[in-house]
Amino acid sequence: MELKAHIVVVDDETEILELYKNILGDIYNVSSYNSPIDFLKALSSGELKDVGLVITDLKMPQMDGLTMVRQAQAQNCFFPFIMLSGYLDKQAVMDAVDVGVFRMLEKPTEFEVLLAAIDQLLMEHEIFKVRKEIRTLTSQLRELYSMVRLVLLQHIPEDMIDRLVVDGPGGNSGGDPKAKMSFDTLLEKLESRLDTLLASEKMIIELKTNRFKS
Repeated sequence: MELKAHIVVVDDETEILELYKNILGDIYNVSSYNSPIDFLKALSSGELKDVGLVITDLKMPQMDGLTMVRQAQAQNCFFPFIMLSGYLDKQAVMDAVDVGVFRMLEKPTEFEVLLAAIDQLLMEHEIFKVRKEIRTLTSQLRELYSMVRLVLLQHIPEDMIDRLVVDGPGGNSGGDPKAKMSFDTLLEKLESRLDTLLASEKMIIELKTNRFKS
């Protein structure tokens, strides 16, 4: 069974928190805080785990939403933020972009618009995490290959090692289903294919979102 994404809502108005819990609770796992300070304390204490996305108001008494985002990022919490405001002036939007807020929505926001933004941001963030994991894995494979190469150089001439090939995924001009390529080339090809796949997934979710909004 697929786990629900964890959405956090931060707003100083209790009625707003209850509204979002009611309209989002059937789709996501929703946590709510009526104070940005309480939210930040929950982050630092480890109470909040596996956060997928945060929805917050811009104007709040104890601390504005932009300051809250900055302090969350200072704790190495870089999940997507959706910021809501009753009036989206140009400076507020620019400030939000500067701190990495992913979406700015004007209050009141239609449920369909909010849901579309949440779905798209969750998908984009998941793609970002997968791409980061791919980069890390590829780097680790290159390091492993370098160590193995150093060991082999003690027993095998370098020109022979450079000619070592592995079975690739195919697709060469001759139509060979398993083209031969070096280990480095295989890694580069793998990374390129995965990037293409992730970009395609992002395009699909954007098309679905635009269709849903229209």
